[in-house]
Amino acid sequence: MPTSPNLAHQELVHRIKAIMDGQRLVTLDTLFALGIGLDEMAQGKPADSAIVPLAGQLREFEMPRPIFSRSERTEWAAGIYNNRHTDLQMRANLAKVLKSPQASRADLDDARGQLASFLRDTLVGLNYAYYEPPGAQLLFHNPLFVRQHDFSGETIVGIEHVWQASSVFGAGTPAGGGAHLVGSLADLPYVLAEAEQDFIAPENVQALIFKELVPGLLTGAVLPRWWEVSRSELHAAALYQRSGEELLLASANDTELRAKVISILDDRMTPSMTNDIEQRLQNGHADQILRQVTPADTFYLATEFRSRFSQESRSWGIATKELEELSQQHPDEVNRNRLSEHFGIPHPVLSQSYTRELLNVEPFPPYSGLYSRLLAESWDSSNLYWARVADETNTPPSALHRLVPELTHHMIEKIFASEFEDWPAILRAMHEAGDDFRQGKATAAQVSSAATGQ
Repeated sequence: MPTSPNLAHQELVHRIKAIMDGQRLVTLDTLFALGIGLDEMAQGKPADSAIVPLAGQLREFEMPRPIFSRSERTEWAAGIYNNRHTDLQMRANLAKVLKSPQASRADLDDARGQLASFLRDTLVGLNYAYYEPPGAQLLFHNPLFVRQHDFSGETIVGIEHVWQASSVFGAGTPAGGGAHLVGSLADLPYVLAEAEQDFIAPENVQALIFKELVPGLLTGAVLPRWWEVSRSELHAAALYQRSGEELLLASANDTELRAKVISILDDRMTPSMTNDIEQRLQNGHADQILRQVTPADTFYLATEFRSRFSQESRSWGIATKELEELSQQHPDEVNRNRLSEHFGIPHPVLSQSYTRELLNVEPFPPYSGLYSRLLAESWDSSNLYWARVADETNTPPSALHRLVPELTHHMIEKIFASEFEDWPAILRAMHEAGDDFRQGKATAAQVSSAATGQ
């Protein structure tokens, strides 16, 4: 677990490098050095002898050899063709050009053109690595996954609307080259999560809610970066949730307060949910509610109560009083908008933006197709809760770079829905994952090892 921003940064760099190595991608330093060497040769200078061995790195990706002939591909993968991009790279031989003192200008120009192909893969690979979903398998076990990214749709017959968000093609058809993405890099974090989700092994038999929800949860876990989050912000995120819980408990014995609490929750809950909460409060079962409301609910309740009833928000419990003191000491870091930006998730369907924020909307039921993303985008609770777990375990903000993706992965493994619309199963799984981490049953390192199979 990283304990400082520098260590967290080094850990992320090592993770990205591992993916680049696994994909047999050439480093930018190597490509630039080869480009400079070719430029010098074009000016009549001999190539530096130290550069020639670098050209060998361009051929490392040849290790996975084709297992099907062209005729076999035609028979077993009709409509799917060889990727000319990788075919051309396999024939590249820059070492021959660099060693030849009689290389013509045409040979040098052709060699530079071959470098452009490798540069494309490296830049695409950096994007893949940056948005690596927790527990990724394709990025580590399919060394041609990045190289086969097809922007123009050449590998697929009859595809339309190519230059849009990518889709996964070729899954389960190794004769056609195997799984790869076709389309642009738009929405890449979600598409990668969608491609990788089937490698997550559930602890229990899953309902359909699992497939509809997982890519959105993974995207919300890997897209944020936590470099600007301070300990005060981390503590504030936890205090808001605890303050909301204190308001719920206090409203059980205070009719006037209960009416205010319910009026706020009405803004982001269905009528049946608020009616159930109100009945339990009236019957003295407030303790049963705490594990039935989401972290986003309690966060919204606390922030909105402070906004609407500022004169009454100082005396409902220890967390509420501590939050008031923290807001006076660090008003900018306790600001709701700032916390929303740092602990929210992207909402590309609901708000048509990858800006991270907390949206105060009622939970959407599961849908299929494009609208399957609405459930995850209206959930909005995981990052808030992981912030609370980190604060309560004295985990530094920089550790969120590992903690959030890994606990999200652990949470997904635990989802056990009894029916398609059993969204409370998400909440139960989140609490179980958080409890495991608090009790030391699943440290971040253990979660990581389980996710990668190491």
